[in-house]
Amino acid sequence: MFKINGVYCASLTPINNNLTINTDLYLRHCQALMHKGLDGLTLFGTNGEASSFSIDQKKNAIQFLLNNKIDPKILIPGTGASSLQDAIKMTKFCVEIGTKAVLVLPPYYFKNVSDEGVITYYRNVIEEAGDNNFKFLLYNIPQHSGVTISFSIIENLLKLYPNNVVGLKDSTGDMDGMLKTIKYFNDFAVFCGNGALALHTCRRGGAGAITGDANITAKLLSFIIHSFKDEKEIENFNDLQFLLEKIRSVLSSHEQISLLKAYYSVADKISEWNNLMPPLKVIDNPENNKQVIALLDLVGQIDSLVPSSS
Repeated sequence: MFKINGVYCASLTPINNNLTINTDLYLRHCQALMHKGLDGLTLFGTNGEASSFSIDQKKNAIQFLLNNKIDPKILIPGTGASSLQDAIKMTKFCVEIGTKAVLVLPPYYFKNVSDEGVITYYRNVIEEAGDNNFKFLLYNIPQHSGVTISFSIIENLLKLYPNNVVGLKDSTGDMDGMLKTIKYFNDFAVFCGNGALALHTCRRGGAGAITGDANITAKLLSFIIHSFKDEKEIENFNDLQFLLEKIRSVLSSHEQISLLKAYYSVADKISEWNNLMPPLKVIDNPENNKQVIALLDLVGQIDSLVPSSS
């Protein structure tokens, strides 16, 4: 039985024109997402532009959410960093406030590093966190980090910290690799980082999804993953999955964070949504952008297709 499972949105981080975090819009976005059937939120992951913010900025933003009644038990913040001390500080903060878990990216500057070096990094973070029962998810996204979370890394960490290391977010897009991980490690929660692949991995024993596309597909993806065991009784189940795949296809046609923020700037009629941290580039005139227009149409179909009982 997985210690953590379900559907989590890797939330966007709205920012002001002066490149500070827009905490009011952040709170509103998180509240809206949690009304769409999600099990929780992953804050300051890849889609949250985590590497573009300081530790203090991230801690202050999360504390603002908590001060406004966001339950820490629904949160899985990203705490990985190239700086070991930054990773430890961010993780300790999450232990102190009582989040559900943390998602820990390996250090991402040096390339071709050894498994031993990555294990040493994780050992320091886990041991310095100082809680034998606090939960850690490893984050495998080598196309960004340059570091692959290998079977050897997982196996060694599970032996050392069986109560702490409970799962992995796999954002490689490699279905065969995800299925092999699910099969090889019993009761190890493998989360898919691609919403369109989440159903396929869950059918084969995956734990769920932690994905940025849930910023616009939360209601749809949550229903699919929570209902797939009864899919034969749901008349339009295949249509739901097909819609999810179409949305993901549009998102894959452009840099995802800028496209999601451009979408929200139009859908919410809030121009500040269309702000990005450098070096990401803003989509100009998003109301005329073909991908944004396509997303508005596709996302607009969700409410009519997802059964109201969800």
